[in-house]
Amino acid sequence: MLRINGKLVPVEAKVLTPDDTEAALRIILSDRDMDRFYERRAIDCTHTTPDGKGRFRVSAYVQRGAVTVVYRRIPSNVKPFNSLGLPPAAAKLHTLNDGMVLCVGPTGCGKSTTLATIIDQINENFNENIITIEDPIEFVHRHKRSLVNQRELYSDTNSFAEALHFALREDPDVIMVGEMRDLETMRTAITAAETGHLVFSTLHAIDCISTIDRICAMFPTEEQDYVRMQLSMVLRAVVAQRLLPTRNEQGRVMCAELLIVTPGVANMIRQGQMALIYQAMETGAQSGMVSFDKQLVAMARKGLIDPDLAVRQARHQKGVADALGRASVLKT
Repeated sequence: MLRINGKLVPVEAKVLTPDDTEAALRIILSDRDMDRFYERRAIDCTHTTPDGKGRFRVSAYVQRGAVTVVYRRIPSNVKPFNSLGLPPAAAKLHTLNDGMVLCVGPTGCGKSTTLATIIDQINENFNENIITIEDPIEFVHRHKRSLVNQRELYSDTNSFAEALHFALREDPDVIMVGEMRDLETMRTAITAAETGHLVFSTLHAIDCISTIDRICAMFPTEEQDYVRMQLSMVLRAVVAQRLLPTRNEQGRVMCAELLIVTPGVANMIRQGQMALIYQAMETGAQSGMVSFDKQLVAMARKGLIDPDLAVRQARHQKGVADALGRASVLKT
């Protein structure tokens, strides 16, 4: 099967047996990685074709006793910012001096692509020491004006948290953590941002507001007020992404919201006033902020996505339905 524009499409070819998929996996994995696969019954890595022209993210696992493999093609080049479809104000995120920037959304929505573009912008425009910690390394960065040192989980380091801990002693200006999966990584990333570094990372969250709640919920109850205070001081922006099918269903298009942490928003984070933060996003166009609902309405009016889809994807469905004249959608 191939996934094209978000949908699985059957391929007219020989049906692979479990022996076929295991043999194919052996071709691309080292003996060490195969041992790790057999031990854990799953592995996540990358593979570059012998001619160097194709690079893939490989996820292999065992189901019903058979080896199953998913290959995701990684673009050869980092995409320019203007091709991503992000809010215009996100173009300035690479100019920040310190703090934390988070890119959130479901699996496969382009979070890694967005961070790779921001890292490349820094690489092209500033003399910085950039350290990335990834599982696995997807986009390979060449040294330009900056130094880009990329560490891969398991081959270069044992864990995100351990690599992040050591990164603080490796003279970085910018740290990119592929994903904040656990409390220790989250805690160390916030500390890194507090100590004057610029930290980028990803998180699985549905939107900007839930991102803040998700981070706080990872900490023990007695620490959550302190964490809110820390976030209010170090969080600079949150980009939340979704990939939606186009109206003609021939492709997918980016829909993204952007939270810029202004002094007012920082105070709301400190006070835990999530509803007010959303209102600030709705009215914060002057600061470059934009909400999913506003983006959905704008994209539907431009004919990029189906209006009914815009309503279904909205946080406040009635408001979007009224704006698009699709009140009937709410009754179905």
